[in-house]
Amino acid sequence: MAKSANPRTQRAVREAIADIIENEVADPRLTLVTITDVDVTPDLDYARVYYSILQSDLVSGTPSRNGGEHLPEPDEVAAGFDAAKSRIQSLLARRVKMRRTPDLHFLPDPVAEQAARVEDLIRRVKHDEDRE
Repeated sequence: MAKSANPRTQRAVREAIADIIENEVADPRLTLVTITDVDVTPDLDYARVYYSILQSDLVSGTPSRNGGEHLPEPDEVAAGFDAAKSRIQSLLARRVKMRRTPDLHFLPDPVAEQAARVEDLIRRVKHDEDRE
């Protein structure tokens, strides 16, 4: 996607999708998911919806220690978005007034993944230095 829709449209779509996921989609695989960015084509045909998930290594793996929540794995989140896509798209059409509602494509945010990898590398280096 070389060009994007205007920033106001993209912001409205991002905010609406985030609210829909938080308040109207009951799929537990989509809890603790953050919509980080949306890239809508100028013709409103397609929208890439970028998301990040809470990394399981950042919280306790014991459900009783993190409020009883099972943290979904990345493939579970992707399956949750696949299952909820039509509902999210339908609710988006009602909330954001556009000529047409874009076909939504949910993708993990590469920036969030890269940041997590860098953090992991820093943590490993620090751990190795502490052991020396």
